Amino acid sequence: MPKCVTEDYTLKVPTNWADKSMITWVAPNNGKREVLPNILCSKDEMGKDENLDTFVNRQLKELMTKVENFDLIKREKTEFGGKPAVVLQFCMKPQETMLQQQQLFFVTSPRSKIVHTVVATAANKDFSNLEKTFKAIFSSVSWNN
Repeated sequence: MPKCVTEDYTLKVPTNWADKSMITWVAPNNGKREVLPNILCSKDEMGKDENLDTFVNRQLKELMTKVENFDLIKREKTEFGGKPAVVLQFCMKPQETMLQQQQLFFVTSPRSKIVHTVVATAANKDFSNLEKTFKAIFSSVSWNN
């Protein structure tokens, strides 16, 4: 059985279960922000006939149809830690506050069907003040293998 290892515990899961891990880091509450800036790291599996571009397009289409006041700022191919990647940046208003997100999608191996996503989120009005912090986080990537 595969193991799930965290800082505080380890557990075993059935072999046929999919790992769709999510890790979220949240900035401290300074008492002035409507939304706490955060970084979310997750992973998912591409569909059978998908590549990174078609996976991202499917995610983008889903966002555009499900989220109110969606405004795409950019979608572009890039690199992340020397690996091919796609970045999306957009504004949306899923609830009370207009948010801005930057989503970075990448695979760690050309043969892998696992897509990793790192998402930076903040209130739209705070995002530009946090860009330096988000950029430093994104630039800190190093590969474990």
